[in-house]
Formats: sequence, C-alpha cells, structure tokens
Amino acid sequence: MSHAVDADPARQVLYAHADRRVTGPLEDSAVLAAVVGIERLVVATGSTDEQVLRAALEGQPVPGADPERLAALVAEATSHVSAGLIRRSSGQAVDAGVVNPASGGYEITTDATLLRAAVRAAQGSIDAMPYYGIRYGERGSRFATTDSAWLISLATLAESRAVHQVQWLSRVLAARGMPTWLLEIHLDALVSEVRSVAGPAAAGSLPAAADVLAVARRRHVDDALIRSADVWADEALGPDLPVPRTGALMAAAIADERSGVTRDDRALVDWLTDAERVEKDVATRLLDVRRRLLTSAR
Repeated sequence: MSHAVDADPARQVLYAHADRRVTGPLEDSAVLAAVVGIERLVVATGSTDEQVLRAALEGQPVPGADPERLAALVAEATSHVSAGLIRRSSGQAVDAGVVNPASGGYEITTDATLLRAAVRAAQGSIDAMPYYGIRYGERGSRFATTDSAWLISLATLAESRAVHQVQWLSRVLAARGMPTWLLEIHLDALVSEVRSVAGPAAAGSLPAAADVLAVARRRHVDDALIRSADVWADEALGPDLPVPRTGALMAAAIADERSGVTRDDRALVDWLTDAERVEKDVATRLLDVRRRLLTSAR
C-alpha cells in the first residue's frame, strides 16, 4: 500500500474495496461510497482487475483510460467516502445522499451486487448518450447513479406500484429536459445488468415499468420515427448538430407532450436552440426539423 493511501483514511477504505468482493447489504455509508466509487472506476478503466483499480486509485497511468477522468473520479470517490466516514461516526442512515449530496437523501438499494449493477447501467446510459454529459455534467452523472440505485429498489414492488413510481420519475426528468425515452433506455440497461449478476427474477417489476413507458411513447413516436428523426436532423445540420442524436431527442420530447407527460417540449428545445449556444441559422434548421416531427408524430 502506498504512503499516500496509508495517510488518508478515505483512500484506505477505497483501496480495501478495490477487490470488489463485498456482497450483501451495505450498512456502512463509507463502504457504500467506496463500492460506488470503485465501480465508476471499473467503467472508466474498462477493467475489473484489482491491480488496475488500485493503480487508478494511486494516480498511476491506466492504458486506454483518460487520466484526467480517472483523477476526477478518484477525487470524488475520496470525498464521498470521507463524508461516509462522518456519517458512520454520527450514526446517520445510508441513503442517496452518501454519494449524491444534492439528492435530498432518498432510498437506494444497499445490496452491493445490485448497487454495482446500478452504477454500470447509469454510466453506460450516460456514455451512450453524450447529451447527458454535455448538458448536465458531473451533477447529472451523480443523479444518474442514485436514480439507478433507487430504481432497483422498486423491483420488489407490485407492478402497479413500480409503474406508478417510474412514471412519476419520468415526469420529473422530462420537465428538466430528459425525455422519457432516455429513462426507457436506462431501464432496459438496468434490467440487463441486474439479470446478468442476480438472475432474471431479480429485475422484478422493472421490465413491466419499462414496457409501460415504451408503449406510451410508441403511440405517438414509434421506433421507426425515432430513427428517421436522427436522419433528418443529421441531414439538416451535419457538423452543426448540437449533440449526437438530436433528432431522436426532439422526437421523444414530442412524444412526452402528446402523451401528457409534459405540457410541451420547451425544456429540451429551448436548450438546443439557445442563442448563447448555437448560431441563429442552426436554431432555425433545428426548428424546421421539429416542425417535420410534429407533423409526423401521431
């Protein structure tokens, strides 16, 4: 163990859990924060090897990984574990606030195996959709992780209750510029991750919740129109595209408006066409694509 790790209690906790062997319920806030921090390093390094993860913790180069990204993740994990150590000493309960202080402290899964699955699903969704990082940055990444861990806690509920909770989250996120289609994709990824580590039954009511979102969206914007939207946006904007999959995002926001999830699609469209971010001509072409989508959606 390096001197730097020895000298820092939070780093000691992280280093001790780089083997990813802890299982079962996590009742210690510092350990929960370490599990999340290590799993984010797993995604960033593309490796579950203990020595690779320890190297990342020590600031050593990891082939194929962005050193600045790794350093930021280690710093954030260290901060969260430090806060977890304070919680441990004060007897505070384990909740989302351990790894996302802005969350308000809602319930998340404390099962180590499922928590790792939640982290992987969240980060996988973020990596697949650059819009998250471009618009919401690290704050969005933290919420994706804790929202994912909260969603897993719904798996054991009856389908009707789980669906109700997921629909509530979809309204909250859509109002902040994240169309429900993104939550649909996240749930699919989460179900896949959970099933891969805990078996089909562990996903519980989550597949049904994902299906309800998909059915509601497809009534107005089906999968073919999602694909066409991307083609239309790419053709209209080319290198001026604000974010990858702009067309699909606009189509999905229209679906939310048509299905009553939101009053309109302004939370997304206003950001895409913001004069401080894009030239007037780009905004005009984006709105032309939107008009085409409004005509094509049911």
